[in-house]
Amino acid sequence: MGSGLVIGCHRSVLAVRGAVIPQACSDPLVSVRVTPGDLAPNNERVTILRAHLQTAAHALLEAGCDDALDEARLEVEVLYAEASGLTRAAVLARVSDEPDAAALETFEATIARRLAHEPLAYILGRREFYGMTFAVRRGVLIPRPDTETLVEAALAAVRAHPAARRLVRVADVGTGSGAIALTLARHAPTAKVWAIDESTEALAIAGRNMRTFQLQSQIVLLAGDLLEPLIDPMHVVVANLPYIPTAVVETLAPEVRDWEPRGALDGGEDGLAPFRALAAQLPEHLAEGSHAVLLEVGAGQAPEVASIVTAAIGGSASLHHDLAGIERVVEVRIGY
Repeated sequence: MGSGLVIGCHRSVLAVRGAVIPQACSDPLVSVRVTPGDLAPNNERVTILRAHLQTAAHALLEAGCDDALDEARLEVEVLYAEASGLTRAAVLARVSDEPDAAALETFEATIARRLAHEPLAYILGRREFYGMTFAVRRGVLIPRPDTETLVEAALAAVRAHPAARRLVRVADVGTGSGAIALTLARHAPTAKVWAIDESTEALAIAGRNMRTFQLQSQIVLLAGDLLEPLIDPMHVVVANLPYIPTAVVETLAPEVRDWEPRGALDGGEDGLAPFRALAAQLPEHLAEGSHAVLLEVGAGQAPEVASIVTAAIGGSASLHHDLAGIERVVEVRIGY
């Protein structure tokens, strides 16, 4: 690319040293170019790398990729670190240096991808979850911090199971990148996890992560719908199913709506269709005696999902709250 980014914005512009800087207003869309010689907001002349980072951060904010400038700055620092092979701390220490030409070209290409609302995790090809770094790409849902609540509850259910000193059979339904299955296997050595997904593309990514963490002895990858591929009865069933109502999916941020797999988001008209389908299969696939079912749910869905599960297998439900205080996980334990 050239010596500056071209930014589309809904702002007026102010000429500074032959360049244009976006200014707050609601003018029609205009294209502006900000070059490394532009002035910083504090009217101090900025160095070349700092100028590129500031330009990119304002571009992301203007495009609606981030809600705050601090978020945009963090993203561009991470992306330049990735492009240059440096740590983010090293990037910050070198903002007074002239950027490497090859690194800058790669950086500008990744910024262009981000301006198209491609999620940062897909651009980087990885996402951290529960202290582990998972490979992700388009075709799998990006692991969210909310799902760590499900993992915590599932680990407790596995460790408390009467078979915990021998072998606990666990099913992770809709495994995606394998984040839940592999986290459970790594932190519960006596668990054997059947990771199930109807997407062979997702299973390929889960398999890659499985090999990265060397958990082949504890993981079985299965293609199929919900619990149908299973032969052995399960002691624990865990699932992060699609739970967003179809109409709501269309209102999501473009990073989610346009990039993440629709099948991992859309839960049907009321968001509960996958839970009803899973509940219908549970009696056939749960081990006799002691077993548990743990399901991540959307805000406000916990009571209905609890009723769906208990109607299918009996017992009573307990609810786990995420860090925001939302009822995020429905758990039904029977026999222990």
